[in-house]
Amino acid sequence: MSTEPFPPNAPQPTPKPRRLRRFVFASALLVTGGVIGAVVAGPVLGQGPGFGPPWHHGAGFGSHRMGGSDRMFFPGPIERGVERLGWIADASTDQKTKINAIAQKAADDIFALRQKHLEARKQILDALAAPTVDRARLEALRSDQMKLAETATRRITDAVADIAEVLTPAQRADLGQRVERWQRWFRG
Repeated sequence: MSTEPFPPNAPQPTPKPRRLRRFVFASALLVTGGVIGAVVAGPVLGQGPGFGPPWHHGAGFGSHRMGGSDRMFFPGPIERGVERLGWIADASTDQKTKINAIAQKAADDIFALRQKHLEARKQILDALAAPTVDRARLEALRSDQMKLAETATRRITDAVADIAEVLTPAQRADLGQRVERWQRWFRG
C-alpha cells in the first residue's frame, strides 16, 4: 500500500481555468476595494468627540487637525495606502502614480458626499427631537441616505475597477492569493 495521495498512474486533477480566473479577479477586486475603503472611510469613523483616540480630535499630545477646514481626506493617508498597495503588488512608480490619482479623485468625490450626509444626519436628529414624530419625513430622509450610500459605493466600485485595470493580471493574481491567505489567517 502506497502512502501517496494518488497512485503514480492515476490522472492528476487539474484546476479549472475559468474558476481560477474568476477567483483571482474577485480577490483582486476585494483587495483594492479594501485598500480604497480603508483609506477613504477610515478617517470618517472618527468624526467627532467620543469616536477614536483623543489626539484625533484636536486635544492632547500629537493633535493633527488640518486647520479649520476639518477636511478628512488629505493626501497623506491616501499616498500611504497607495504605497502599501504598490509594495504588496510590486507596482512600478508609474502604476503607483496612476493609482494615487484614481484614489485621490475617488476620495474627493466621496468627501463631497460627506457634507450631504452630515446635513441629513442633522435633519434626522431635528426630526426626532420635534414634539411629534413625522414618520414620512424620517422615511424620506432614510431613503435619501440610502441613495447617497448607493452613490458612494458605486464610486468606490468604479475606483476599484480603475485601479484593477492599472495593475497587470499577474499583480492582480498575486493580490488575490494574498487576500485568500489573509482571510484564512483572520478566520482561523
